[in-house]
Amino acid sequence: MRVAVTGARGFIGRAVVDALHESGHTPVDLSLENGFDVRDEFTLYADACIHLAGVLGTHELFDTVHEAIDVNVHGTVNVLESCRAAGAGYVGITMPQVFPSIYTATKVCATRLATAYHHTHGLPVSHVRAFNAFGPGQAHGPDHPQKIVPTFAVEAWAGRPIPIWGDGTQSVDLIHTSDLAQMLVDAIDFSDDEIFDGGTGQSFTVNEIAEMVLDITGSSAGIEYLPMRRGETPTHIHASGAGWCELGWQPEFRYSQLVDTVVSYR
Repeated sequence: MRVAVTGARGFIGRAVVDALHESGHTPVDLSLENGFDVRDEFTLYADACIHLAGVLGTHELFDTVHEAIDVNVHGTVNVLESCRAAGAGYVGITMPQVFPSIYTATKVCATRLATAYHHTHGLPVSHVRAFNAFGPGQAHGPDHPQKIVPTFAVEAWAGRPIPIWGDGTQSVDLIHTSDLAQMLVDAIDFSDDEIFDGGTGQSFTVNEIAEMVLDITGSSAGIEYLPMRRGETPTHIHASGAGWCELGWQPEFRYSQLVDTVVSYR
């Protein structure tokens, strides 16, 4: 099967391309690096599309609201229309509705749009609800959102205190990007607006993750607590297992994968 991947050169997109190859599919690279802009109308030459292209961020997107809507919402409409014209299936990536942020608003809208296309136009649709993805190669730096594992690892290796926004008692569900990618590929086989939980069901407090990173790096710099950022509130989330029975498997947290990821930022 030919499977288009928007955002194919991104952190999750690269893992999805690998998973498609391993599953015997032919990935089609739809990425900015390959001359593709999701904001433009396009013709899809594939049997299915895994839609990952988007602008990320929590507090960052309050400064670029119009761009976030243009890419994450209007871009999703372009993908849905292209899938509809090609008779192709659509797999979208969504998120738990945890933060009152611009990003959350755009992802909820994109998911509801896909559901609307499914019910009105009969478009084959499924969704993967991604929790806190991690793995080697996740971007870190001033031009990227500050994701938990790369942020903690980079600061710890540099001998600086790990920054925690809030008191650290909020919890997250870490899923390795290889598991999330496999779930996105497996979701191609579903078409009735199903939602699959891209998490492990195991939660860690942010303080616990910071302590693990300090232990892995051997850093003694400790933790620096900072005020919560715009669009963030203390949350306690973990996957409840939606869709795992249908898939026949569920992701698992593996400490060794966290070690490998932290070490990759040395």
